[in-house]
Parts: sequence; structure tokens; C-alpha cells
Amino acid sequence: MAQPPEAAPEPASGVNEITVSVTVSGSDQVTGTEPPAGRRVQRTVNFDQDVLERARAAATYLAAYEPVAGVRSLADIVNPAVAAYVAELERRFNGGEAFRPVHRMPPGRPARRG
Repeated sequence: MAQPPEAAPEPASGVNEITVSVTVSGSDQVTGTEPPAGRRVQRTVNFDQDVLERARAAATYLAAYEPVAGVRSLADIVNPAVAAYVAELERRFNGGEAFRPVHRMPPGRPARRG
């Protein structure tokens, strides 16, 4: 039986950001209808460190030892998770419809509304 891969060296202290590839349709849209096999673009996303470590470990193990899982990279975990959560948000807050496409997101976090 194959052994799990050796643990990778620990990341530098405080590292909690990676660049992931996400699938988008057309130009730089954040949401929209289900795209046909779209192109991949890179975006920087911040993760909680423990979530990132667990996802990286899962992707590494599954790619090496469980091909039936269909996970070859971190993107294979991130893309379906984001798509499922966006679909839930569309259902809960927009009548099940896709939100209006956004071609450029403002930087930073929006201010809290009172």
C-alpha cells in the first residue's frame, strides 16, 4: 500500500495568502450564469491559515493517492466550493438568480452598515 506524501516544510510564520486559479466567463466578472468550460485567471485570496493547511493537505494527498476523487490541485477543491456557496447566496438573497455581473470589485472590504 502506498504511503502518504511526506509533509512539506512548514510555511513561513504568518503565511496565510496564496494565489488560486478561478474559472470565470467573459471579461473580469465576479458572478454570473454557469459558464461553459471557462478560462482560468489568477486572483489573490486570503484564507484562514488552518483552512488553507487542511485544503493543501487534502489536495496533495488526493492527487497522489485517490484519483477517483478527481482532485489534482487546490483549485479542484476551491472552485466547486466557491460555486456552491455563491449558488446558496444567490438562492437566499437574490431569488435564485445570478447577481448582476461585476467587472471590477472595489479594493478592500465594504464598510459595515448599521
